[in-house]
Amino acid sequence: MEVSMSVNGETRASDVEPRTLLVHHIRDALGLTGTNIGCDTSSCGACTIHVNGESVKSCTMLAVQADGTEITTIEGLAGDDGELHPMQAAFMECHGLQCGYCTPGMVMAAT
Repeated sequence: MEVSMSVNGETRASDVEPRTLLVHHIRDALGLTGTNIGCDTSSCGACTIHVNGESVKSCTMLAVQADGTEITTIEGLAGDDGELHPMQAAFMECHGLQCGYCTPGMVMAAT
């Protein structure tokens, strides 16, 4: 099934299987590996992204459901000049990283 979405400001069109989770599509088809897979059951939030400006756990959404949406991943949060988003800078400044695995999801949920 053909889907098209804006990902970090760039239109991306792909052919996806209807059962593909959005988190797998983002990581495997689009190559954006900052969105992590933690629990695959919507408990941890490591896979949090923004869909049309709202925080969404991408392991709870099918890629076909994202057709026509605007998606922001952790890779798209920083400015075009590479300057960190204020929330990213705050996490770094306050050492809010823990092991770092779920940090992208925490940053996305907090913005």
